[in-house]
Amino acid sequence: MKKYAKVLSTAALASALFLTACSNNEATSGKKVDIASLPDAGDYSDIIELNLSGSVTKGKAEDGNYVQKRLEEQFNVKIINTKVDTWNKDQVNLMVASGDLPDTFAFNGEPKTAKELFDAGLIRTIPKEMLEKYAPRYMKMLEENPPGLDMNKSAGSDNEYLSLIGLYSHVDGLTWTPTFRLDWLEKLGIDPPGEIKQVGPSGAREKIYYTDKAYTLEEVEEIFKAFTFDDPDGNGKNDTYAISPYNDQMHWAVSLMGAFGLAPDYNFIEDDQLVVTEISKKYKEYLKLLAKWYDMGLIDPEFTTLDIKKSWEKYKQGKIGYYTAQSSYLANDDWTKGRAPQNLVENPNSTAKILATAPEIGKDGKQGVASFIPVGNLADAFYVSKDVTDEELARILQIFDYINLDNDARWTLYGEVGVHSDWEGEPEKSALIVRPEYAAEEGNSGFWAYNFRTYDKERVQWFTSEYTMNLRKEFFARDDVKENMLIRPYKWDVLNKTKMKEMQLRYKGNLKTIVDEFRMKAIVGEIDIDKEWDKYVENWLNNGGKDVLAEMDKADKVSDLMK
Repeated sequence: MKKYAKVLSTAALASALFLTACSNNEATSGKKVDIASLPDAGDYSDIIELNLSGSVTKGKAEDGNYVQKRLEEQFNVKIINTKVDTWNKDQVNLMVASGDLPDTFAFNGEPKTAKELFDAGLIRTIPKEMLEKYAPRYMKMLEENPPGLDMNKSAGSDNEYLSLIGLYSHVDGLTWTPTFRLDWLEKLGIDPPGEIKQVGPSGAREKIYYTDKAYTLEEVEEIFKAFTFDDPDGNGKNDTYAISPYNDQMHWAVSLMGAFGLAPDYNFIEDDQLVVTEISKKYKEYLKLLAKWYDMGLIDPEFTTLDIKKSWEKYKQGKIGYYTAQSSYLANDDWTKGRAPQNLVENPNSTAKILATAPEIGKDGKQGVASFIPVGNLADAFYVSKDVTDEELARILQIFDYINLDNDARWTLYGEVGVHSDWEGEPEKSALIVRPEYAAEEGNSGFWAYNFRTYDKERVQWFTSEYTMNLRKEFFARDDVKENMLIRPYKWDVLNKTKMKEMQLRYKGNLKTIVDEFRMKAIVGEIDIDKEWDKYVENWLNNGGKDVLAEMDKADKVSDLMK
């Protein structure tokens, strides 16, 4: 991308979108690359101009920044900085409409799939033989993380990729787990389910505890009753609730659903048939439990009006006893400030204490939480523009392989330790903090300006506190926990063999509305779940659900994909 259109009217935008979608640029044709004619890996004798963009790009990278200068010298390139916010949907749509794209990009505000971008003539394919020659670290990462080598391939090709993919080691293991007000448990004389440990010695972490043991659902119900009716805060008023859900996300429910062997939006086999969670018999029983708790008065009645941020504020008032949390929340990492449940203990004067436990155990021993990524730990997409030549791609891949997969390139993210950044705690075992005179992202430093979101375990440490890393080691990402408590779908179309993406575009909105409305009415008692269940399932099936299930059934088994 050498320049951007400054103004585009609505009519022109629509016309540009149409013309873009109808294009058939030869650069995207996937024609065979003459690999022998390209420079050897490490041959940077010819200077190349590249317009680079990455996962964090918000158009704020200053020309001549620290990282830019070093990359230009190391790879003999002239970098043009992307002056567009790739997190802004309107700006991204304008770029897509005009077809004036950076040479590399990973749009956060772009809803289109790789196939749509390719069919519209906006991106080129990336030959496997070029990856093997110019990005060996990346190829090794794919080989070690199945089904990486088979993901993102161009239709009908075994050697052309539509995009590059990232390793999300930071979400390996359980993402969420339940927490209880430990000070309330102590006041009510309720024992923790196992030995408890302090998260840390200071910074409010001394008020947060964890255990790798769990309560059963029956025990949770008794705790919820005590939290609601036995004046756990000791103010002599009946003004506390066990749980306060929210409506814009389902994170509050993931471990409770796990006690039924369920995960939101996933599929599994029930009565020898493929079903999605939201029309399964187990889900019906889960809803009946929530309806029972609501009828008992255990659930905050204001939850129907809360989104997650309002829910955080509600929890901070000190009237809610249960909340789900990530390991970084419990460790009180800087980026999590203000979020529940740690927002309750952040105040130095707070006497509240929090206990994180393993996910609740259901009647048949079920226990767990949905995997953050349905299949493996690979996610995201890094694209190469249609106008990039093979020679330019060779240089791009070498830069990509170095800055994203060679950990000697830490300076592209944090500069030199002791000059641009410092360890938060113990060196190499805590997070890196950029000094205030340098921009943490883009700006005068250029940190993160050209990088993709891909993190091996060492890189995860660079932005994760030692307390979070310890929680992951002790529980969240422990091997036996991942094996026994991580819930994955039965089938998933990660290799794009089916028309599931098309089905989602066609039916997702209606099906989500059906599910959301029934869930809300079921919990608050507006409907009789048993009487209305069959009608609800039929409604879901008749509004695209049948087609979705039929197409989903054509996908690969997740267990096979991860071999």
